[in-house]
Amino acid sequence: MTPPKFKNFNGSPGDTPAEKKEIVKYGISASPGIVIGTAFLQDSEMLIVPQTRLAQDQIDKELDKFQRAIDQTKEELGAIKSHIAEQMGDNHARIFDAHIMILDDVMVSEDTVDLIRKEQINAAAAFQRVVNRVMSSFDQIEDEYLKDRYVDIKDVKRRVLRHLLGTARGSVDKPLEPSIIVAHDLAPSATAALDRRMTLAYATDMGGRTSHTAILARSQGVPAVVGLEDLFGAVEVGDAIIVDGNTGSVVLNPTERTLAEYDDEIKRFKELENQLLTLTHYPAVTLDDKESTLCANLDLPEEVESVLEYGGQGVGLFRTEYFFISQDYLPTEDEQYKMYRSVTEKLGDRPVTFRTIDIGGDKIVGYLNNSAELNPFMGWRGIRFCLTRKDIFKAQLRAIYRASAHGQVKIMFPMIAQIEEVLQAKEICKEVRSELKRGKYQFDPEVELGIMIETPSAVAMADAMAKEVDFFSIGTNDLIQYTLAVDRGNAKISHLYQNLHPSIIRFLKSTIEAAHKRGIRVAVCGEMCGDPLSVLVLIGLNIDEFSTSPNMIPEVKRIIRSVTFDECKSLVRRILRYRTTSEIEREIEEFLKARVPTSPDTEGMPR
Repeated sequence: MTPPKFKNFNGSPGDTPAEKKEIVKYGISASPGIVIGTAFLQDSEMLIVPQTRLAQDQIDKELDKFQRAIDQTKEELGAIKSHIAEQMGDNHARIFDAHIMILDDVMVSEDTVDLIRKEQINAAAAFQRVVNRVMSSFDQIEDEYLKDRYVDIKDVKRRVLRHLLGTARGSVDKPLEPSIIVAHDLAPSATAALDRRMTLAYATDMGGRTSHTAILARSQGVPAVVGLEDLFGAVEVGDAIIVDGNTGSVVLNPTERTLAEYDDEIKRFKELENQLLTLTHYPAVTLDDKESTLCANLDLPEEVESVLEYGGQGVGLFRTEYFFISQDYLPTEDEQYKMYRSVTEKLGDRPVTFRTIDIGGDKIVGYLNNSAELNPFMGWRGIRFCLTRKDIFKAQLRAIYRASAHGQVKIMFPMIAQIEEVLQAKEICKEVRSELKRGKYQFDPEVELGIMIETPSAVAMADAMAKEVDFFSIGTNDLIQYTLAVDRGNAKISHLYQNLHPSIIRFLKSTIEAAHKRGIRVAVCGEMCGDPLSVLVLIGLNIDEFSTSPNMIPEVKRIIRSVTFDECKSLVRRILRYRTTSEIEREIEEFLKARVPTSPDTEGMPR
């Protein structure tokens, strides 16, 4: 039998070994679209280190193995340093000097050798124990520079262990050709560091629809399936793989027949996408002339073109933390200013809302926050971090205000839980404006200030909060997580994460009413904006602005243009009487089927 062939992104043929059987895995659809390609394993956090007992005559061999791993890691880091120097200059390349110094540390190497000899254990287990002991000591260190070495040690540990365990499995730190990223889990920092030109899709064992891998995938406009549980262990580098973000399925080692079927599916999906794109230049207006603003959520400057491509009216959420996460050093005020300015200028007369740095939770920046937290999602994150690290906060605010001289800019503060945080943030903004004025910088002194409503306490205090700011933006991802006590990245309880839980709808209603009573606008920037059922509810709740992934804008616009504001308000009045999510979803699904066409080529197209 001839081995089945598949086409990768470049169109060149590859062979799937005949002995490999087709495997289908089901997970959670995180970003729509279908891709056929080759697998790249992102396995930096999946190193399992067994401890084995050595015979006396094996010790010298194990010591040689340890030294080879150290030498190989030095060569690896040296090559990376040279590449960075060529691409970005010597200053950036010097980051890796600290990594190499760790490998030369006599204490680390001697302690590892001693453990191998005395306890007669394998080099990987010995090295891990020594390095873990060093890393644990960082909890008691107060010096910021020394704390920053934690992330360096962690990276060196991973690299050495890979060589000792032989677990690279043909993978490198980043794919060298367009590939499908397969991982057990992807931290936001790992995702942000990937070359997006080389990323065709994501498939991860962990995560839910609102995990950061899912959000980034939608922002990038690439298919993604998460919550697959045990895909990673079944995949090898270079395997043929299909990611179907429409159905939440992944096919490993597809047969020729499966490939042919998916080729047809890809063509059909592309046709539907093209039909939706005909709405790009039409307004988001209901059949009874209620108009909404449709904006995009972005992470990086290069994504701005997608806002224009999909007909966005601006950027409702620019997540500035990815600029911090994607590099190994703290960006300066001028570096931030250039980045924010480029976004503002590319958008022309369209507004952009910059959210101040929202690290914490699962978005850890090693050089800013190394301390382990038992409950990071409820810990030192968002505005709490900013108010504690006023130096970093002010540098960012100065950069954003300076960018306001080049377009329409708004500033938004995340993770607000109490009104004191709003007052402190406003006072710091006032200080920054005074400093910029004294320095004779050009900026807009009337930049609007807003807050994220994403904690139950912010909802309860919405009437008071509305007196202090120019706008609200409801971050439904975290609001649902905190209200329902559901970790949004945990696939095991993803069924409990419910956009349309009765409590969420009531929270949205009270927040919007409180804002409108004070005459300020309300946006929703969470993933509810990309969910068709939720969009109908948001219309009926009289939301002013939708901010979603750029590629979801045409679909949201189609829904808005297919209904009336009055009937959506009536729908909301009906569902507010229900006590369960299932009742609410059933009611909205019936309405959706009756009013919004299932295929965009039938109704709801340009009029």
